[in-house]
Amino acid sequence: MQPSFAARLRSVCPAHNKVKNAGSPLDSTNLVFDNAYYKLLLQGKSIFSSDQALLTNPKTKALVSKFASSQKAFEKAFVDSMIKMSSLTGGQEIRLDCRVVR
Repeated sequence: MQPSFAARLRSVCPAHNKVKNAGSPLDSTNLVFDNAYYKLLLQGKSIFSSDQALLTNPKTKALVSKFASSQKAFEKAFVDSMIKMSSLTGGQEIRLDCRVVR
């Protein structure tokens, strides 16, 4: 994580904060379906190490760079992935309440 980004997070989200929903959105375009996540990732502005790990592998780093530079490429890959996942069945059920088996 970029040190200046970590410092900013510490200032808006103190360790012993009691305020509900404290801080601010990490993504300034959080109401828009866009590639801002990938742009922020390349800038070192991610919270989770699992996100930053995408940049440690040449194959996934290339995808992050591709999606950061092209909204259209990101949207196409997203659509293609959703279509692939829609064919997964596995005999599972869809739950309205995850605690209740139908």
